[in-house]
Amino acid sequence: MAVRLVKAFAREPYEVQRYNAAVENLFGEARRRVVISQIFWSVVGTTFMLALVAIFWFGGTEVLAGRLTAGDLVAFIFYAFNIARSVGGLSQLYTVFNSAAGASERIFELLDTTPEVRDAPGATTLPPVRGAVRFEDVSFQYEPGRPVLRGITLSVEPGETVALVGPSGAGKTTLLNLIPRFYDPTAGRLLVDGHDLRAVTLRSLRTQIAVVPQEVHLFGTSIRENIRYGRLDATDAEIEAAARAANAHAFIEALPDGYDTTVGERGLKLSGGQRQRIAIARALLRDARILLLDEATSSLDSASEALVQEALERLMTDRTTFIIAHRLSTVLHADRIVVLDRGRIVQQGTHAALVAEDGLYRDLAALQFQDTTVSD
Repeated sequence: MAVRLVKAFAREPYEVQRYNAAVENLFGEARRRVVISQIFWSVVGTTFMLALVAIFWFGGTEVLAGRLTAGDLVAFIFYAFNIARSVGGLSQLYTVFNSAAGASERIFELLDTTPEVRDAPGATTLPPVRGAVRFEDVSFQYEPGRPVLRGITLSVEPGETVALVGPSGAGKTTLLNLIPRFYDPTAGRLLVDGHDLRAVTLRSLRTQIAVVPQEVHLFGTSIRENIRYGRLDATDAEIEAAARAANAHAFIEALPDGYDTTVGERGLKLSGGQRQRIAIARALLRDARILLLDEATSSLDSASEALVQEALERLMTDRTTFIIAHRLSTVLHADRIVVLDRGRIVQQGTHAALVAEDGLYRDLAALQFQDTTVSD
């Protein structure tokens, strides 16, 4: 995918220059290792040859004098050869050790990284939830002094569909990311069915949440395995049922290997609409009570959007759903629309109620809909 970007911006000379610089750096490191290795071998070899000459001279003298047998001299020379060969092997060990040390340093840096969000001491398991979500005076900031969310208070009933709208940078995605505890609020608290999320284990929380992101990540395996990722013990029949509900079965069956078709890295072999429907099938298979949709149809053409929207409507049935959308046409039938601006909730209500009053939502709607739609 990056190849297309490079060609689109005509950056081939720049990338060749970067590549050459990286190769030169690698070549320099390799040459340094070879020089060190050869110097070591030369020193060992020269030392061994000098020692061998000394052994022959001294040993021959001792054999002629009758103080040493020829067999003892041969045995001593054989031992000297073995020692020299072992010492010489240290140069190879040095090269291997340096390579392993560099790789292991990066690995251990990653392993030693402490997650910012982790289970609290004594955290309990979150029981099966109904889907009631409550934000109590929640604020959040990525950097000190730069708040992204400010005093958010919001109660969502089980099974309710809530759309989050507002200009870019209003805090919609951040608000959504607090629910599965990708981040913790810097102030206030977030509850699910009355349970403070800081007091429950991450695993018991996240297994009850399904996510359909804007940029779908598919693994470079088969379609079957990508859908099964939603529930690892799912049968083939359950996978097919989820695909049918997601409007994905027809295009999957048309592929050369059906459900066993490899999708390529990040789903490169599939279109955007097909990847979204795979993600919806994965979420359907998970069967979670809380559903998070982050711009799930924003980058699709009209035909694909219709299929994805129909699948999403099936997915949202009887689930507490949070939808982020820039295109207001996708959230017209939400139970409630929450309008965010600069990290605060500035309006709430249905589409009809919000366009009937002055405010940010009416301005957003006026930009996207015809005048007749806004005035309804």
